[in-house]
Amino acid sequence: MKKYAILTTAAAFATLSVTAQAADTTYYDPAPQPQYDAPAAQATNWQGAYAGVQIGGGQIRTDGGNDTAMVGGAHAGYLMQRGQFVAGPEVDINWTGWEVGSTDVDATARARVRAGMAVDNLLVTGSVGYGRMWADGESDGGLSVGAGADIAISEKIIGGAEYLYTNIGGGADITTHEVRGRLSYKFN
Repeated sequence: MKKYAILTTAAAFATLSVTAQAADTTYYDPAPQPQYDAPAAQATNWQGAYAGVQIGGGQIRTDGGNDTAMVGGAHAGYLMQRGQFVAGPEVDINWTGWEVGSTDVDATARARVRAGMAVDNLLVTGSVGYGRMWADGESDGGLSVGAGADIAISEKIIGGAEYLYTNIGGGADITTHEVRGRLSYKFN
């Protein structure tokens, strides 16, 4: 029986040594798998001509009183882009519902330069230019400044919001404040 125990033990050690040798064999990795990176986000190209409409609310303040009403109109412009910096001219005209005393304000218009920074599909701008107001057949103009943000909804459609302040000089001290939403179509 002792012989069988020794033979069984020897057979067990022989089996383990064969298994250990098999573990020492060289292992080759399969062919490397291709790596796919997600496509980089495409930055919005803000350069080009655009036109659109705007609607919002505004307030006029004069020596003779104040009034708040809806304003709405159209705008057109052209933006040039260099890296993240964007700038260009814009004109707009707005029909107003302002009435101050016996004066009805018919319309306002502006010619201004917009400049700002683009980050992906967001454009944050400031503007400065000349604003004009027509009331009861007369008109006068002055400095107009503003700030706003546009977002590219698609390659051609741009939505945005802005605040505009205009100081109309002339015989009376007249200021306007407008907050409006805008929707533009980019032509290129």
